[in-house]
Amino acid sequence: MSNERIKILKMLEKGEITADEASRLLSALEGGTSKQTYQNNDNNNNNNNNQSIDFTKIMNKITNTTQILAKKTSKIYGELEKEVKNIIKNINTTSNKNSFCKEFNFALGDQDNNIELKSLNGEMVLKGYNGDKLTLKAIYIPKDTTKTVDLYNSENKKYIFTFKEEDFEKVSIEVLVPKKYFKNINLSSINSNFSLDSINFENIFCETTKCNGIIENVEGQNININNINGKLIVRNIKANSLKISNINDYVKLNNVDIKDMSVDVLNGEIDVINDYLNLFDNYDWKLETQNNPINIEINTDNINYNINAKTSLGKVNILKNNLIYSEKTDYKVIAKTEHTNDLFKSLNLSLETTNSTIILS
Repeated sequence: MSNERIKILKMLEKGEITADEASRLLSALEGGTSKQTYQNNDNNNNNNNNQSIDFTKIMNKITNTTQILAKKTSKIYGELEKEVKNIIKNINTTSNKNSFCKEFNFALGDQDNNIELKSLNGEMVLKGYNGDKLTLKAIYIPKDTTKTVDLYNSENKKYIFTFKEEDFEKVSIEVLVPKKYFKNINLSSINSNFSLDSINFENIFCETTKCNGIIENVEGQNININNINGKLIVRNIKANSLKISNINDYVKLNNVDIKDMSVDVLNGEIDVINDYLNLFDNYDWKLETQNNPINIEINTDNINYNINAKTSLGKVNILKNNLIYSEKTDYKVIAKTEHTNDLFKSLNLSLETTNSTIILS
């Protein structure tokens, strides 16, 4: 989709131009209509509604709005990036005189290991690397100096980091994980930021509360994330399945090559930007939220779509070509690609929100 179409769409979503104005602008762009031709056509239409549309004024307005949106989006991502990416720096700083530091090292001789990790009122960072040694560094503040944390290896090749939550004010961990040595990764965290980067796996399960998190550059089978009161960014992911349940904040997904994806958000926006779908022939994505918009931008033409989108008090805007509609209203759209191509990927989209908009571009 061209930048101009995206700008028009954003203007429509914000209510800064009417649906009629947006339709005319999109028609002008698609038809390659010149400015003068557009104005002439617009003047003819205005005989019925007694109002004129200044194409130049609207486009300037769109440009200004786009700049504002870009700054706003950059600010949102930038703040979260800064907040989460400074985790390692925070962990390595033991300015509190009551803090203790403990480090664990395990040499891994084979694969298919499992790991369970948790943090409390601090940070959790996992970073994959091409090696065979598991290293965990913990910074913690105990309520009683006789209390400590532990990482041990059980008989079934499970590495467990453990402590009693009631004995600690804060526990932060930084973990260097051999990329290809772990089958199952289980993470739990309370009131912490977390980051998971560059790890191969079979299953990842995250159970987090009051946490902001980034999961990126990982590859495996199944990812399951349950989060309450925190922001989530998921990007550059290759997996068979991704399930996200997030309460009271947004979920941002970027270049997620996921076969089966389910994202359920309460009181938070869902944004998806994908430049490719490569791994699978068929994709099934179900995105649902309440009181906030769903925005999907697919920047590849090699897709056969099957779309079912509905909203209760918002509007559905589908800006894809070569679609045939079995139902098309402001509140519900059921459509599919009219002339499918056997060489293209197939994407089934089930989209639902309340009191807001759905945009597919």
